[in-house]
Amino acid sequence: MDNLGQKIGYMLLGAAVAAPLTWWLVAAQPVNSPASVMETHPDKPLPPANPANDAVEATVPTTTDTLAELTALRQQVQQLQGELAQTQAAARAEPSTEPPRSTASGNINRQLADIFQTESRDPLWADELELQLGDFLYTSDLSHYFAYASYGCKRHVCQLSFVPRSQGVDAMQWQRLNDRLFNTPWIQHFKVSAAQQTAQGMQVHLSTKSIRELSTEY
Repeated sequence: MDNLGQKIGYMLLGAAVAAPLTWWLVAAQPVNSPASVMETHPDKPLPPANPANDAVEATVPTTTDTLAELTALRQQVQQLQGELAQTQAAARAEPSTEPPRSTASGNINRQLADIFQTESRDPLWADELELQLGDFLYTSDLSHYFAYASYGCKRHVCQLSFVPRSQGVDAMQWQRLNDRLFNTPWIQHFKVSAAQQTAQGMQVHLSTKSIRELSTEY
């Protein structure tokens, strides 16, 4: 009986000592700590791991960097395209100071030049054509841009040498001279025409006969 009472007394004493200790351990755990949540909910299962989400989160920084690099490259390409367009526009707008090159054969021009030097002069025909040639630059409103270095006619061939009045004469003005010359009424008297660019300007030969006809005569 005494032994039984002692055991009960020891049990009550142990319970009295253990109760404050248990309360102190529970109170010492932080409220928001994951450990306290796990201890106070021991039967609640943990959320399963999601490898896919982890992989997505790992690749987000890399994808962001790639998009930033692509955006920078697109901006560089657009800038280069704009500079190229400006350069091409400036090249098209810049006038050329050289007279247009002749599409006629250089051999024909040399043949007509040789014939012009050797053939005799027909005063009646030559004087009339030279009057029209002399007025050509004025009637065509080109005297501000060009002048004659020389001009004249012989029997079948006329020779004209044009020079620019200033260095500002561009290719458009030379083309204008060419168009006005070959649209004059008296140009219909000629069967052959040849133009050649020279260091000074442009030389033109006009003939009332074809090259074959001239070759049989000269």
